[in-house]
Amino acid sequence: MTSFDLIREPWVPVEVAGQRENLSLRDVLTRGHEIDGFATDDPLQAIAVFRQVLLPVVLDALGVPRSEEEWAARWEAGSLDTGTLGAYLDEHAGRFDLFHPAHPFAQVAGLRTSTGETKPVSLLLPAVATGNNVPLFSARTEADQPALTPAEAARALLATQCWDTAAIKSGAVGDPQVKAGKTTGNPTGPLGQLGVVVPVGRTLAETILLNTPIVPQGLRGGDRPQWRAEPQTAVWRKRPASGLLDLLTWQSRRMRLIVESGDDSPTVVTQVVLSAGDRLDGVPEYEMHTAWRQEAKPRAGQAARRPLRHRSGREAWRGLEALLETRQSAEDSDSTSLLIQQMASLQAEGMLAQDYPLQILAVGVAYGTQFSVVEDVAVDRLPLPVAALAADSPSRGFLLDVAAQADKLSKAADYLGNDLRRALGGDNLPWDKGQRLGDALIHRLTPLVRRLLAGLQRRPDLVEEAEIAWRQAALELSLEHVEPVLSDAPPAAFLGRQKGGKNPLGKGVFRLSVAEARYRRAVREILGTSSATTSESLSATEGA
Repeated sequence: MTSFDLIREPWVPVEVAGQRENLSLRDVLTRGHEIDGFATDDPLQAIAVFRQVLLPVVLDALGVPRSEEEWAARWEAGSLDTGTLGAYLDEHAGRFDLFHPAHPFAQVAGLRTSTGETKPVSLLLPAVATGNNVPLFSARTEADQPALTPAEAARALLATQCWDTAAIKSGAVGDPQVKAGKTTGNPTGPLGQLGVVVPVGRTLAETILLNTPIVPQGLRGGDRPQWRAEPQTAVWRKRPASGLLDLLTWQSRRMRLIVESGDDSPTVVTQVVLSAGDRLDGVPEYEMHTAWRQEAKPRAGQAARRPLRHRSGREAWRGLEALLETRQSAEDSDSTSLLIQQMASLQAEGMLAQDYPLQILAVGVAYGTQFSVVEDVAVDRLPLPVAALAADSPSRGFLLDVAAQADKLSKAADYLGNDLRRALGGDNLPWDKGQRLGDALIHRLTPLVRRLLAGLQRRPDLVEEAEIAWRQAALELSLEHVEPVLSDAPPAAFLGRQKGGKNPLGKGVFRLSVAEARYRRAVREILGTSSATTSESLSATEGA
């Protein structure tokens, strides 16, 4: 009989003292204070393993802290309660077998379609070509399907429960809602509807604690993770989550892994049965891994408070306004995740150090063709100064100014590009085509902003010095960035073209000299810098 016990078999890729290794669930939890973090190359799988297994095991075994003092006591301990966690894993050992004949982990025993059809296991891997999902850069074709080890299959299974595509799924025997051998109208996995934001600490144990919510009333009665519920069948329904543990381990698909094994060959997973699972009836307000938008006047059928999604190709620091907004407003506004709000409160009470090296992992999936294919996976990780979480903090105000100024600089560069196109008799660059000067400028500003964030983490008292450094460096980068474009402009751009029709820029001509002067003036106005920059001020900035 094939078996793969997630509690004792190595399957979670982690980094320990700079070295990558696979550990069992028990080892990950008992050695959490030694583990730097996840080592997988697939961020979707890392988030899925964390949300669907590690975090709910800890919350179910230890319970949630009911006060800030109780949370702080766990934080000061520096490691998890390994005795209680070990006893919990022993108690539920039978429910963590990936290939158990009666209740395989996160699957349905005996799940099958009416025709007995199975699909290649690549269906669980969005980066691998299968069906109508054809990634642009893939090392495999649909004819060259992979075979996954049990460890790889476990991670892919969990990621599918979180991020699977929408649309048609195979109809399973025993599902009363199957029509013509299939189910339609399936939504994406629950995390596919969010811009996921996960606080990350210095160790895996600290990361788990940073993601542990303080709930004064405790977990809801009847709330339990999927491995403590009755074994699932092919029957599914649309319903609200019964609580935090149910939400974290949400079974959005009914699946069964198909194993190949022999006496002389290792066990591998090559096929899968995948059908409709439970549909989440709205994202509950206790969802803690997303920022939120409050609609003052929501449209009919739209919730007043909805999760924010990440924009593909947009760096996480450009969303600092939402990340740092720890207060909820009744007006049209964004607010940060519940966990970051909690950290702001802990910092205010002196239970989380102002110079703690907090990292934020932002992950989101962009779907295409009615959410039936994965077009892009957005991943970013940035340092977030804990001191900036305070509403009246100087560092918070400065960082918000940085994000706003960078956005204005990007627009100024785009205006310059359009002015040069006009000077040559062309039209403005369409919003969805071509390489924009502003996007390229943001790319060059990103390392600078990351250094600012990391610097303010270590020294939150040096806001004034950081502001001087930002203004001077951003000024130099913004002017330097457009020099090649101005230098390479053809002679016709110097002569320019007469402005015609309705133009918000007024009368005159489109000419390189006018465009350059307008850009330089805009950059200095945005950054609040003078027309001359002395070598002494630059030297002082470099020293700061």
